[in-house]
Amino acid sequence: MFGYKKTILGVLLLALATVSYAGFDKNEKRASVTFFNIGQGDATLVSLPGDAQILVDGGPSDKILAKLESALPFYDKEIELVILTHPHADHLRGLNYVLREYKVKNVLFSGAAYESGVYKEFIESVSSEGAEIYLAKAGDIVSWRGRPIIKILSPDSLVSGQSFKKIHDSTVVSRLTLGEISFLLTGDAEEALERALVGQGQVSDVDVLKVGHHGSKTSTSQGFLAASLPEVAVISVGKNSYGHPNPEVTSRLETLGSKVLRTDEAGDIVWRFKLR
Repeated sequence: MFGYKKTILGVLLLALATVSYAGFDKNEKRASVTFFNIGQGDATLVSLPGDAQILVDGGPSDKILAKLESALPFYDKEIELVILTHPHADHLRGLNYVLREYKVKNVLFSGAAYESGVYKEFIESVSSEGAEIYLAKAGDIVSWRGRPIIKILSPDSLVSGQSFKKIHDSTVVSRLTLGEISFLLTGDAEEALERALVGQGQVSDVDVLKVGHHGSKTSTSQGFLAASLPEVAVISVGKNSYGHPNPEVTSRLETLGSKVLRTDEAGDIVWRFKLR
């Protein structure tokens, strides 16, 4: 079973199977983690056997629909879980298109206060969709057949309705583990949040780091990298005027020995898994 466990409450979401990392075979049921080449924004799809999906952010436009159409079976018009890391449009706008075209069963986000038309539309769409809503808090677990696969690392407390000077400080950061491969999904977490996570002991060695804030110089600090030690660093980035990714960030990653992959150069970046 796949569930979301809060500090005091477990909730049944859907039924699935078990995966472990072991390469790839066309005759096996597949699972995958895909960092979409979505432009200047973020969208990550976790696909699991049984035609079940977790979509983390949706990118800046309706381009996500074409990405999902190519990744999902033609008959599958359901997304089992959507996670919104924070309400900036380059992560959120695509989810509004997804909510129009797909049946979204469950939504996980911080609920932090933020004034924007795109965010207002998201809240209204989730409500009218009838999706189950979960407010993220550190320590919460998304489980799959009794096995934890996603651990929420931030925010460290419930922040629904709270305003932030920097909305990035409310980012839902999570650790995804499938088989023996771990992914640290950072959204647009900046250095202040990174320091807090390291100080709380929330960050440990990880195989794949989704680099924070598209490689901005405000993220991926030296201390954060020393704690996470990623073997691979994925930068979700498109044509932009912000200088993303910052050369200092890519230099830190390369000095650490991390293999740097960029969606604007590599296209969709995919890890594939199969059943044992």
